[in-house]
Amino acid sequence: MVEGNSEGKPRSILKQDTKSPLLFTEISQLSYGEVPRGAIAITSSGSPPNTFWREVARYVLYEEVFDDDLKQFNTPQYPSISYQYFDRLCNIFNKDMKLLNSAAKTSESLMAEIANFAADDACLARANDAEALLTTLLAYRWHPQVNPRQGIYRLPRFSVTGPGRRISLVSRAEAVSDLTNKYLSVCLPRHSESCNIMIGRLKCLTKPLFLLVRILNEQTTNITGLVEVDVPLRFVLLLITPSSSEEKDLHQIGRCFASMLNDQKFLADLYRVQKPADLYQSAISFRKNMIVLSSGLPEVLNHSGGIDVPIAYYNEVYFERSDLVFEDYAADMSNRQFLDSDVGHKSGKMHFCSKHSFQRLWPPFNELVKGVKVFASRLPSDYTDAFTKDNVGTMLSSILFIYFVVFGPAITFGTLMINEVHPNYAISLNIFATGIFTVLYSLLAGQPLGSIGPSGPGFILETVIALFAAKMNADYQIYRFWVGVYMATFGILLIALNLSPLVTYARRSLEELFSGFISLFLILKALFSMFKAVPQDVSIPVNVNDTEELQSALQSNQTASKAAANLFLATCMLIFSILINKLKRSHFFRRKFRYWIGAFNVPLGIVFVTLVEYTFFSSYNVQKLDIPAASENDPNEWVNVIDISKVINFTQPSPAVLHGLALLLGFFFALLVFTETALNSVTALKPKAKKPSPFVMDHVLTVVLFPLISCTLGWPFMSGVPVRTIANTMALVKVDPHPPPGKPAEIISLVEQRVSVLIVGVLVTFSVYLGDILRLIPVAALYGMFIYLGLCGLRGLDSVNALLALLTRRKYWGRWEFLTNLPKAQLAVITAINFTELAILIIFIVTAEFATAGYTALATPLVLIGSGLIREFCLPRWQWLAPTLEKVDKRCLSTQSSSTEEDTKSETLHPDKGDRQASVETLIF
Repeated sequence: MVEGNSEGKPRSILKQDTKSPLLFTEISQLSYGEVPRGAIAITSSGSPPNTFWREVARYVLYEEVFDDDLKQFNTPQYPSISYQYFDRLCNIFNKDMKLLNSAAKTSESLMAEIANFAADDACLARANDAEALLTTLLAYRWHPQVNPRQGIYRLPRFSVTGPGRRISLVSRAEAVSDLTNKYLSVCLPRHSESCNIMIGRLKCLTKPLFLLVRILNEQTTNITGLVEVDVPLRFVLLLITPSSSEEKDLHQIGRCFASMLNDQKFLADLYRVQKPADLYQSAISFRKNMIVLSSGLPEVLNHSGGIDVPIAYYNEVYFERSDLVFEDYAADMSNRQFLDSDVGHKSGKMHFCSKHSFQRLWPPFNELVKGVKVFASRLPSDYTDAFTKDNVGTMLSSILFIYFVVFGPAITFGTLMINEVHPNYAISLNIFATGIFTVLYSLLAGQPLGSIGPSGPGFILETVIALFAAKMNADYQIYRFWVGVYMATFGILLIALNLSPLVTYARRSLEELFSGFISLFLILKALFSMFKAVPQDVSIPVNVNDTEELQSALQSNQTASKAAANLFLATCMLIFSILINKLKRSHFFRRKFRYWIGAFNVPLGIVFVTLVEYTFFSSYNVQKLDIPAASENDPNEWVNVIDISKVINFTQPSPAVLHGLALLLGFFFALLVFTETALNSVTALKPKAKKPSPFVMDHVLTVVLFPLISCTLGWPFMSGVPVRTIANTMALVKVDPHPPPGKPAEIISLVEQRVSVLIVGVLVTFSVYLGDILRLIPVAALYGMFIYLGLCGLRGLDSVNALLALLTRRKYWGRWEFLTNLPKAQLAVITAINFTELAILIIFIVTAEFATAGYTALATPLVLIGSGLIREFCLPRWQWLAPTLEKVDKRCLSTQSSSTEEDTKSETLHPDKGDRQASVETLIF
């Protein structure tokens, strides 16, 4: 029987081409006994005192079953129902189901229509049973998380039946929204609707009442209280029986129907169905896509009858790779469809560069002209977007976080520069230079979210410059000046050849190689610096009456004690940072507290180590930061302006030798900074960046303008640092604050603006006056920080995960989802190639510690570029390896066709949402 609308014809409430909205489903079971405190009265005419409908399960994306013992909902699960209940539901659809189209606007009128329908359908024995049925349908509704007694929402008490007992919807119509689960309601997308499944046993019925009510009103906001969320009610399914033997099955049948509503096709059919037979046909169609699980595997099911959702899906923002990766699970899964195919037998067409690829080299500076136009178009919005209502809070809260990201490396590399490169590089000079460069970068960069500053590869080449100057017996500042000039010259050449957009061809393997190089540099540099201070042997005085011998032994013991203290303090820093990192990923305390504790991990560690040193090692005179107090600051120490007359007129070495070696270093340094800046700009694009990013503007700054400023003012060379860009963008991402139960919180947008980095640059510049505080910090704390950051970087590398997987049996590969279905032999070869390239770079790091072989670090950019060329042109020709290689090693950004003029603007490419985006740089702070 189908009840029509006012025109007598059933009508569809969903257009043919309209996508079904998300449907929240709640199962309510008829219960008898004392009505729980906090139950909601949905009628003003009174409800039976010992009857109520209690919520037993709910469905958003997954199933949540209420545990009567624990008095809370269990964790989200995949619903699993025995096939016998699905078959029973199909029989109900085919024989017993009735359909009612209702235009009711209130709960009372809706339930009255249902009671009248039951009476007309001969479901009731006596005429007065219709009143009993209506009274039962209007009984109190109890939702566990809309209960003042549990103190979840602290709702006011609107009682009509007794003081502090139950809440009435009709007593305060304006407070209806307060009587719903507001926290769950905001998790639902806009235009969501709801379905209420009512199950139970009612003696006044003569036969089971299986009725699907479809509410046709466009606005159903007045029908409130039947479900716990504040969304319109669209469907009500009644599964009520007079038999106690059937009552137990109704719960499982209701779960089955609720699970079917997650299928978009079945849900769309439910909106359009005209007669109950259509429901049966939709169920048969749904059956074709069912997944069968053998009953002989009971261990798969949990105690609620479902299958547990993997931990990684739980409603928590995990940055296990969020320290390193910006990707949401849905996009990642859609991209991994290739894993369902046999990569060993299917291979796509391999693309190689052709002669047409060289057309981008002409005309000169073409990309620069386009980049300037794009830069000018996005510049106003970079300032206005920072102060919009939705973004200003994120922008302001990120400033302190980004400050430590920029400031920490400034003092760390300042210490290394003054100890191992040249005494002119005072820590205050490094701080001041980093602040000024950060301000300039925030004002002029094409990708303002990137971070620039002193870096590990740059430090290695700074040591090579000092080494070459010493070998030639040349003035260090003069030689460095000409290196900077030639570096800028080669930078102009690279920009003129329009090479900036080549970064779009970079692969994940190149990112991983660079990240591994940086991570191992941090670890090895810290270890070398600390163990070099350990004396080869400790003197023991033979003649206690010899003053000189006693003095030598005392000095030797003091040196050994200081070295031991430094090693202990560095270990304390490492352990403290690891523990804070573990706390951040735990479930202790509230999420916001853990987030901010993790955000200031390294600063807190430095404070901790400083207190340990002051408490236990104050008499050891361990090395601390060499920075003047605020009252002793001399602005003349912040710059070392080059003497132009000496630059032109020098006698030693010969001009040919000096310019030749300066040209050589300038070439290698330009390549390294060009590559590092390119990867830096790509990194900033990944977490939901939408604005165009002209890479060429970043190259103009880091390869041309900044080198000229550095070599003229005696400041350290700066470049883009992907490892800090990760931390910068982490602070500016906006995460879904209300994810549905069981679904991870996803990154929904990125606040793309310049204001926060600009303010940070100003703060870092004025930090030169923090000498009274900074001079208390032991240098060992910085070494411990280096080791910690290096370990974090290695932990996130796919190559490291692949190596760990290869050392285990294949059945344990499930923890590394990206390895699923990959052939083991090909994966082993790819991993071996990656680690061979990394081993070459490690050799350069080690040899750079020895003065006689320090020049080998010059080959670093050649290895990086060479590895990229081998991956792009050589390895794809290996037919046995190529299919797997294409799946494992994707591009960082998608390369678009150049068939149109717009497509040639490759420097403004946006991140490809289809590719598995994952930067593999380490999180700093």
